[in-house]
Amino acid sequence: MFNKLFGPSINLLILDMFLENPDKYMNIREVARMVDKNPGSISRTIPQLVELELLEQINVGKNINAYHLNTGSEIVGLLMEFHSRLRGLVDER
Repeated sequence: MFNKLFGPSINLLILDMFLENPDKYMNIREVARMVDKNPGSISRTIPQLVELELLEQINVGKNINAYHLNTGSEIVGLLMEFHSRLRGLVDER
């Protein structure tokens, strides 16, 4: 939804996907599959979203990390509210 509104961006694709699945933990390959992008592109983008505290990273094995939406972040809370309201407006059309 964000990509449609703000133009193409892999950051927005990833963020939108996590907003659609706030409780889901995913590794790089799963994220890439969900947004239909190359895992290399995802692996360069995810650390930026972690640094901005929009996503959280957990270690699930040797050199394997999983990521999920940082629902404890005030910014993420606002994004979730905005995303939900936007979806409501788009669904009305």
